[in-house]
Amino acid sequence: MKTEKEIVEDVKEGKASAFDKLYEAYCNRLYFFAFSILKSKEDTEEVVQNTFFKIWEKRKSIDSNYAFKSFLFTIAYNIIVDLLRERLKERKYREIIMDKATSNYNLEEAIEFGDLLVQVQKIVTELPARKNEIYQLSRVNHLSYSEIAEKLNISVKTVENSINFSMNFIKKRLGNDSLIILLYAVVFL
Repeated sequence: MKTEKEIVEDVKEGKASAFDKLYEAYCNRLYFFAFSILKSKEDTEEVVQNTFFKIWEKRKSIDSNYAFKSFLFTIAYNIIVDLLRERLKERKYREIIMDKATSNYNLEEAIEFGDLLVQVQKIVTELPARKNEIYQLSRVNHLSYSEIAEKLNISVKTVENSINFSMNFIKKRLGNDSLIILLYAVVFL
């Protein structure tokens, strides 16, 4: 039976079987560590995956004279901190938007916004079928351009061009009403 230090040396040499042994030894402990901080199964799984990915990427720089456990949990901790910072930025941004939306909310604007959504949905149905599909994947399903390109087996540039075409088409069909254009820009761009 190899010691952890020997297994780490094997990982440094690129032996996948040794990496699998480290994964098996630490996966559950790392999961519970991350979950105790994040309280989210999806985020925790992402942290575990990213941690082991970084371990594999940095395998040649691992110092087998030091405890692998410390190295592993330090990487995981840094990934967790980065993830929490990202989530905090997102939450602050949402709070700012919600604060502005609720402080400026009135029934007339809500009705206009609802009408705008109906108008945009109607205009989108007038797009050519493929452009409509790409628009829906981007704006409704929130897929990235690269995800759409992969899903539809087309280039990212084709997706970009299609989205630009769709956005210009929608803007032109909305007309010159500046309030509608402003609302559209805030909501969809």
